[in-house]
Amino acid sequence: MALPATGSPKESTLEVLAFDDEFDPLAVDDLDIDQEWMDDDNPYDTIDFPTLRNMPETVHHEPVYSPERQGSATEALRALITRNPNRRPVLLNIVGLCEGGCASSVISEKVDEWQRDNRSVYAPMTFCRMLERAGALTLEMPATTEEQEVAEEGITYLEIKETVDPIWHATEEALALREEYLAGTQFRRVVLEAEEFRYAEVYEAIMSALADGGRSVKDVEEMVKEFPICQSPRRFGQHFIDVLEDTDCAAWGGTAWNLTDLGAKMLAELLAQKEA
Repeated sequence: MALPATGSPKESTLEVLAFDDEFDPLAVDDLDIDQEWMDDDNPYDTIDFPTLRNMPETVHHEPVYSPERQGSATEALRALITRNPNRRPVLLNIVGLCEGGCASSVISEKVDEWQRDNRSVYAPMTFCRMLERAGALTLEMPATTEEQEVAEEGITYLEIKETVDPIWHATEEALALREEYLAGTQFRRVVLEAEEFRYAEVYEAIMSALADGGRSVKDVEEMVKEFPICQSPRRFGQHFIDVLEDTDCAAWGGTAWNLTDLGAKMLAELLAQKEA
C-alpha cells in the first residue's frame, strides 16, 4: 500500500534498497567521512596522512594524548598505553620498529602479524597517528614528485611518483619509555615489590606452566584452586592472568596463554628473590 504524500514529490519519495543490491554497513568511504569524527578513539580513522594534514585547521581536534595535555611526550605515551592495555604491546613494538626510521608499508605488515591472534578495529596507520600525537613518533614524508628533463627539447617537468611510502621515526622519549617496560619495571613494581609477592608460589607455578606450552584460563583456574592462600581472600586464576598480561609477561597465542620473553626473565627474578 502506497504511503500518502505529505509534501513535495521529492520529500515524500522513499528509497528502497533492492535485495540484489550490495550493502556493507561496516564499509567506510574515505571521501564521505566527516572530519569532525577524527580523534584518537575513532576506529574509522582511515584518512591518509597527506589528506588530513592539508585539511583546514578548523576541522582539526586537540589530541587526547599529547605532550601539551599530559605535560611531556613521556607522560602522553604512558597515558596512551595505560588507557589502551590490549594495544600496548603493538604500540611499543611500533616504537621499537621505528628506531632509526621505518617505512609505513613495513609497519603495516608487522602490525598485521603481531595482531594475528588479537585483532583490533584500528588500522596500523591509525596507531602511528596516535603515537605521533603523543610525541612518540615523527613523520618523514618523501617527495611526491621527481623533476624530469628532456635535454634535447630543453623541457623540465615534474613527474608524480607512483608510490609514496612515508617514514616514521621514534623519539628519544618513546624509546626510553619502551626500554623501561621491556626491562620488567612494571612486574617488579606490581609483584616483586608489592603485596602480590605473597602469591610468589602461585605466580611461579602459573608462569612455569605458561612457559611449558601455554595454558587456557580454565587450566589456570584449576591450578589456583590448589593453593590455600588463594582461598581467603579469594583469588581466581583470571586475576593472575590479568596481572601477567598487564606487565607484558603473558600474551594470548591463539589457543592459550603463553609466557613472553620478558615473562621468562621475570620468572627467573621471582625465583631468585623467593630463595633470597
